[in-house]
Amino acid sequence: MNKSVSFLSLNIGNPSLERAKKQCRWLEKREEDVFVLTETKVSQGCAYIEEFFLQYGYDLFSMNSSLNFDVSFPKSQTGDLGVMIVSKYPIKKSSNFFAEDSIFYSRQLETIISVNDKIISVMGVYVPSRDRSDKKILRKKSFLNSIKEFINNSNNISRVLMGDLNILERNHIPHYSSFFEWEYDFYDDLIDKGYVDTYRHCNNEKQEYSWVGRTNDGYRYDYGFVSADLKTSILDCRYLHETRKNGLTDHSGIVIELEI
Repeated sequence: MNKSVSFLSLNIGNPSLERAKKQCRWLEKREEDVFVLTETKVSQGCAYIEEFFLQYGYDLFSMNSSLNFDVSFPKSQTGDLGVMIVSKYPIKKSSNFFAEDSIFYSRQLETIISVNDKIISVMGVYVPSRDRSDKKILRKKSFLNSIKEFINNSNNISRVLMGDLNILERNHIPHYSSFFEWEYDFYDDLIDKGYVDTYRHCNNEKQEYSWVGRTNDGYRYDYGFVSADLKTSILDCRYLHETRKNGLTDHSGIVIELEI
């Protein structure tokens, strides 16, 4: 019998301790099975989130004492931002494409879970943002090229890829002239390799934004992709704008539901 499994990706914005506590209380009420949290850091707030879920079910304050979580949280040696994955399914393995002393080490994380006896890779990615400086442009381009290389060399697994990718699809409305061709190419390359943009799959030409700037310009930065073999398993994909509108963080969450 098939089983429904769901994934939530949310940029938590390297929260303060106070905000991290609010985020944990919100997350523990969620029904999704796996949380992919981006813009994490070796900080008091992120340490609280990690410990909150590692200890969940073992203390008197857990809302559901029968529930346990596995957590994978690579910690940057260079003070860079990254990804944390929290799962209600046991994490069988965690790995990183980058070396531990790399500035990119914490920005990519792959965990392996088993759903209904099917092995699934859950890959979290937090792509560096950039400005117009050569240094930041080169950093982002180098990271995207490395992720493309990783996917090219590991494309024989059922994979859910989620995170804040800091890129836009080519037909994004509105069009922003500040984006380079190689940034659009990253999205196109994923599609060419058979990956499915689950939001676009479920919503056709609908335009929603996961981050809105101070000038009220919207950007769809946060994505949920699945490998080609999981396309027929897609049940739904949607954005959760409440996280942005209620001040929990400055990004909307994105949820994927699959039937495995």
